Amino acid sequence: MMPKLLDMAVRRAALAAAAIRAIDARGLEGVRLVDVAAEAGCTTGALQHFFGVGAGKDAVLRLALEEIVERMLSAPSDPGRSPAEQLAESLPLDEARRREWRVWIAFQGRALFDRALAALHGRYYAAIHDRLVEALAGAGVPAHRLDAVALAAVAAVDGVGLRASLEPELWPPQRQREMLAALLDPLFASHPEPKP
Repeated sequence: MMPKLLDMAVRRAALAAAAIRAIDARGLEGVRLVDVAAEAGCTTGALQHFFGVGAGKDAVLRLALEEIVERMLSAPSDPGRSPAEQLAESLPLDEARRREWRVWIAFQGRALFDRALAALHGRYYAAIHDRLVEALAGAGVPAHRLDAVALAAVAAVDGVGLRASLEPELWPPQRQREMLAALLDPLFASHPEPKP
């Protein structure tokens, strides 16, 4: 039974990666199931079989969004690096992360006019916030400040990530890291990480 589950997980990840590439190339509105199938090296029938009878483009698009959020949430914690340095790893520092940011931003734009997608975005932001609160608690931020510091950190990452996605030539990786540190280091300065 385990190999079948593993096959499904591998297939899901491959389809999500294909959907991310297709959305990045054609936009949310322009992408079609046939585009995702071509990126995945399969037929549209195989896509529909994977997602179930009657599943359409929206199911595939949501898979891409889920994959991006899962990657953010599964990023390993590194106690040897400051919270700002760790958060910088979620910025669009290379082509793969730039692609994911462009897709994330496209979904945000669509969520402005789609209540279900806005609710989904809200749940994802809540999960990101909760994971960050856990990390900040471990970094010594007092309990009464955790929520505010986590919200500020997410806003800083969103701001730098948006600018770097829209103007990549003006925002090379070093500038992104430096700007995020400039925004976040003052928040963490009065709460040094505990000594091991």
